[in-house]
Amino acid sequence: MLKKGMFILILSAGLLLLPGCETVADPLEPAEPDEVTEPEEVELPDQLPAEVELWIEQSKERFAAQTLEHEGILYLLVTYGEKPTGGYDVEITEITEAEDKILVTVHFTEPGEDEVVTQALTYPYDLAMLDDPGLPVEFKATGAETEIPVQE
Repeated sequence: MLKKGMFILILSAGLLLLPGCETVADPLEPAEPDEVTEPEEVELPDQLPAEVELWIEQSKERFAAQTLEHEGILYLLVTYGEKPTGGYDVEITEITEAEDKILVTVHFTEPGEDEVVTQALTYPYDLAMLDDPGLPVEFKATGAETEIPVQE
């Protein structure tokens, strides 16, 4: 009985001390980057505002990354320009929000040499939209491109 009482006493003391324990960061470990979150994307509606439709239409022939704020929504548009055939693609793959900016990762694809593609001019682009956080936007290219010209 004494052993059981002693065990309960030691266990209770240990549980009381446990909340005071804290792990200390290793000073040799690299610091964590600024907190990064994924902003909630707004689902593209069936019909975009006329101003946004016009902006896309006027931009499709250029290779560029652009933003447009319209009625509290931030539109992110990446256009790959005029391409001689099908098989080219541009896709916004990730949007993350840090304290001081929005980072947009874009993946570009070109057709392979032996790939059968549509023999027609194409204008690949991708559009995303989110509630405007009022932060600057930075675009990062992956895949067939290493940089994206930013259109102001």
